[in-house]
Amino acid sequence: MKLIHTSDWHLGQRLYNYDRSEEEMYFFGQLADLVGREQPDVLAVSGDVFHTGAPGNDVAKCFTDKLMEIIKRCPGMETFVIAGNHDSYSRLVVDAALWKRCRVHVFGIPAEDADGNAILDGNIVELDGKGFVAAVPFCHARNFPKVPDAYGTDRAKAYFAALSARLAELNADKGQPCVLMAHLAVGKDTNFAGQDRLGVIGGEECVDPETLGRGYDYVALGHIHCPQWVKGEKKLARYCGTPRAIHFDETYPHGVDVVEIEAGREPGLRTEVLKPMRDIVTIGGEKGLAFEEALKSIASLDAPPEAYIRLNVALDENGVVGPDWVETARRTCAERNYRYCVINPIRKETPEKAAAAEKVLTVAEIKELSNEKVVEVLAEKRSLTPRQRELIKGLMEEMDA
Repeated sequence: MKLIHTSDWHLGQRLYNYDRSEEEMYFFGQLADLVGREQPDVLAVSGDVFHTGAPGNDVAKCFTDKLMEIIKRCPGMETFVIAGNHDSYSRLVVDAALWKRCRVHVFGIPAEDADGNAILDGNIVELDGKGFVAAVPFCHARNFPKVPDAYGTDRAKAYFAALSARLAELNADKGQPCVLMAHLAVGKDTNFAGQDRLGVIGGEECVDPETLGRGYDYVALGHIHCPQWVKGEKKLARYCGTPRAIHFDETYPHGVDVVEIEAGREPGLRTEVLKPMRDIVTIGGEKGLAFEEALKSIASLDAPPEAYIRLNVALDENGVVGPDWVETARRTCAERNYRYCVINPIRKETPEKAAAAEKVLTVAEIKELSNEKVVEVLAEKRSLTPRQRELIKGLMEEMDA
């Protein structure tokens, strides 16, 4: 089975209020060309098709039109689309019956009956003579369909175990390749570079790779933006990452994966790195530059037109952003035909701040924090100004009231 693995398109996302629809069109053109060249058996889109659960009509129409153009490049290809945590599953599946006529299989939730019991075959598709694809969209661990008498109360583990067992039954006399698609965080050693996790505050939960079950020849994951293999006994589960940078801190290469899959063998994988339509540039590095130096860097920057610009500006411990800095930076970027985005203040690090940054809180610890302590933690981690501290403290007092 030849499979093209892509995920986390985040259609409709705006970068500091800049519309990125042209960049999305540019990506779709590259993906269509790749599909035309490779003629894959499967195109796997592993979730987060849209950036929000309620994309605009223009964004939804772009998805439909461009996916149809891609399908025309390889009429025999089967396409699988699963919902991610950014997607509205109902929005994705509303046209599922029509999509099937084009060999497109859309999955919004794990299938279940009226009593909440898993319908495993509802998320498994057999490709004639090519293999099987089990497609599991994003689902909170406690909301997975019930699997009787399996793994106690761990519904996610019970579901994935039952799914892999069912797939083994269907494939017992065929020996065909089996692929699992899923949208979730897998493995404590996963590289979250560029993603804003905030530990448990962001609700990020990692499952053990064993949770996904056994018997697969490739696991096409979505959700994590940094492309990588999930650490394990062999190369099996893979995040292909985003096809373009969603935020400034996603400084790694972006693309899609072309995967050759044979039953019982390690998958062969080639990453097609995609060229972005517009560059995303941070000036100042991790430590930042003085504002005047940052302005000089803009003037001497060798970047294509319309590059997005973020300035990391170094401040003293009690320093603040100058009142005219934003307008000055915006004007300087406009003179070079760049897109000014934001000034990111980098304040001088103290031993106390460094110690706070190293502190990772458990859920129980967070629940026990006073309002004052919450504000203190946020202030240290986010370099809040005194005014920002007061605003957050006031908001929390209103919530308590």
